[in-house]
Amino acid sequence: MRVTRIETQKRSPNRKNIYVDGEFVAGVSDETLLRLGLRTGDEIDPDKLASLQATEELLNAKRAALRFLSYRLRTVREVRDKLRENEFGDDVISKTVYDLEQSGLLNDKEFAQTYIRDTFAIRPSGKYLLKRRLLLLGLDKSLVDEALDESLENESQEIAALEAARKFIKKANALQRRKDPLKIRNRLVNFLSRRGFTWDMITKTVKEVLEEEHQENVE
Repeated sequence: MRVTRIETQKRSPNRKNIYVDGEFVAGVSDETLLRLGLRTGDEIDPDKLASLQATEELLNAKRAALRFLSYRLRTVREVRDKLRENEFGDDVISKTVYDLEQSGLLNDKEFAQTYIRDTFAIRPSGKYLLKRRLLLLGLDKSLVDEALDESLENESQEIAALEAARKFIKKANALQRRKDPLKIRNRLVNFLSRRGFTWDMITKTVKEVLEEEHQENVE
C-alpha cells in the first residue's frame, strides 16, 4: 500500500485527510502526521496504519484531558471518568493518565492539598467533612489522611471552628429578636457537626463561644 494523497481538511486547517491507494483511510492532526513522518508516496503497511490511528486516538485523549484540566485541578479518577465518558478505550486512558502524571499535570496529592487550602480559606471546615469530600472525588484514603495531617494542625482546626461558630452566632442574633439559648446552642452544635468538626472540638468551641456571648450581654 502507498500513500497517494495528503490534503488539508477544509474546516480544520490543522488536520489532514490521508489517502492510501486512492482511498480515504483516516483524518489525523498535523501533530500525528509529524510524529510518524508520513508523506505522500510513502509505503504504508497495516501495522503502520494501525499505529497512525492509535497515535491519533492517544493525542485526542490527551487534548480532551487537557481541556478538562484547564478549568481547575482534577483527580485521577475524575480524568479517567471523563475520558471514559468520551468513549476512549481503557488502554488509551491509562496511557494518557500516566503521561499526565509524569508531566506533573495530574497529581492527586497536590490536588488534595490545594483543595484543603482553598476550602479552608473560603469556608472553614473540619477534617471529617474535608475527608468525606476528598474520598468522594476518588482519592486514596491513605493519601487523604496524609494530606490532612500535613495541611491541618489542631490549632488551625480550633481557629476555624471558632471563626465559623462566631459567624453563626452573629447571624443567629441578627435574625432572632427573642433569644432562646438552648435552641441557639443546639443549632450551633448541628452546624459545626455538618462542617465536619470532631465532637471534642465542637464541645470546646460551643462552650467558648457561648461564654463570649454571655460576657457581651452582661457588659
